Amino acid sequence: MIETGGNGRTWLLSGAAGSYALHLTDRDELVHLHWGPRISLADAESLAAEPPPPYWPFESQLDGREEYPVEGGPRFVRPALSVRTPEVRGTEWRHDGSTAVDDELRLRFTDPVHHLGLTLHYRMREDADVVERWATVAHEGPAGAPALELLRADAAAWTLPRRERWRLSQLHGRWAAESRLVRSALTPGEKILGSRRGHTGHQHLPWVALDAEGATEESGEVYGCALGWSGSWRIAVQQLPDGTVQITGGAGHDESGLLRLAPGGTYTTPVFAGLWSEGGFGGASRAWHAWQLAHVVPGATASGPSSTTPGRRPASTSPRNSSACSHGGPPTSAWSCSSWTTPGSAPGPVTAPGSATGRRTRTAFPAD
Repeated sequence: MIETGGNGRTWLLSGAAGSYALHLTDRDELVHLHWGPRISLADAESLAAEPPPPYWPFESQLDGREEYPVEGGPRFVRPALSVRTPEVRGTEWRHDGSTAVDDELRLRFTDPVHHLGLTLHYRMREDADVVERWATVAHEGPAGAPALELLRADAAAWTLPRRERWRLSQLHGRWAAESRLVRSALTPGEKILGSRRGHTGHQHLPWVALDAEGATEESGEVYGCALGWSGSWRIAVQQLPDGTVQITGGAGHDESGLLRLAPGGTYTTPVFAGLWSEGGFGGASRAWHAWQLAHVVPGATASGPSSTTPGRRPASTSPRNSSACSHGGPPTSAWSCSSWTTPGSAPGPVTAPGSATGRRTRTAFPAD
């Protein structure tokens, strides 16, 4: 469910038990308001009316608050978007409207210097608490305009609520020893996870979870993020000087350049999904899997094919692989611990953003 308030500049997405809220300031700054238990539109509007944090020397009042930080202006956090032409590097956008179609919110921005069009997509289904986010970048300049070089275009930036401390969960490993869970205290600075291998890799999986109060298997708040992509990828978890935690993630591992967009070209990121759960790691795991079965894996509720079906194989149910499924997230490169994968098969509704110039679909590499 999507609700709009604040003269059309505050949005509230609500699912089964949670809500996600964001607000566009008078200066066209898209700031985060809330991610967690369900709230009302009036609550979101009250949050939007609160003043920004106080000024602190050598820091920006935007840092850790923006929904999609870009390179340029008074910002010091890791940007989600970095673009350049032969003349200009950086982005200064203007809001250019919003639309709500069914359960998807689309916020459009433009940069007239770059002829850049940016659409931020949000989707939260009524039967789940997973927020699906992705972005579409377009070169809207005239024919003959300089190509637009996308150095970095992450799918989303997630902002967590203020807590005294956070604990980070991640999955790592190697061939024949995948999905090893490790948890550690999050400290100031950045934690970078990713793959430069052209595929998801055995070494790290594109999923993280954070809990603040020593969540157990069945109790406590857990925030999780999972990137639906099977190529090279990167997730950055930042704890800023004021304690704010922000998570960015997307295709590609560094800022060496994703692709060059000619006039008329577009790029759509993979989906970076986020989940809030108050049921501990077990509750988060069950919520992820329910969402996958309902909205990601085509025909998941139907009887599965036999293991002899040509071109298909059931995912392993050995303890080594299945144990990771109980730690709060979808640990495989194709989102699901218990599905069948077919090279080149339709990825399902979660990839509704579609394909784009220069983009490789995440089903190009089947799950391990």
